[in-house]
Amino acid sequence: MVEEPDNHEDNHEAETIDKKEKIISLPSCITDEDKSALFKEMTVILTRKWKKNNQVVFGCSENDLLLATRMDIGSLREIIREYKDFVNILGLEVVEYTLPTGHEIWYCIRSEYYAPSELEKNEMLVLGTIIGLYEKTKFPIASKSVKDRLVISGKIKEYVVDETLRELTKLGYITRIKNKWVYNYRTEIEFGVEERQKIASEFRKL
Repeated sequence: MVEEPDNHEDNHEAETIDKKEKIISLPSCITDEDKSALFKEMTVILTRKWKKNNQVVFGCSENDLLLATRMDIGSLREIIREYKDFVNILGLEVVEYTLPTGHEIWYCIRSEYYAPSELEKNEMLVLGTIIGLYEKTKFPIASKSVKDRLVISGKIKEYVVDETLRELTKLGYITRIKNKWVYNYRTEIEFGVEERQKIASEFRKL
């Protein structure tokens, strides 16, 4: 069974995050009889939010699932496909992502558990602006475009935009490519396609 996460408060994050990676124990031989129990275990595992090497991560890596289940890659991915269908019935979604530090596949469940409540007002304002601009063009967003929307309109100061961009980068919401901004893994996990489109729609009204 998977251990329950320890509760604590971070200076910036109010959500519960596991500090250390837990040892996952799953059945090594999956039968139809085991599958229901396995899916329950996977739900616990894939809704975790914790820290790996001081980086916030969600769910579990494919490599860890392979080690825990002792399955071959084909069998594991078939189980994950079946699990995706299972959680879709519940109105949830299994998301695949990679961390900026590597190419390993990670799996997590997108749900209300990931609502980014730790983001402060300015961070939501800057990230919402980036989402609004990016969803319209699908091109990387220059800092100047963000500042044109927020600084010229008098919403926040320029130095605050710069500080906030650095903080959103540190938290894993955005990343810089050739001096322009694109989504990082946390934005795509915490804001689904419909949520991002809704934000873009509201942004166009401003």
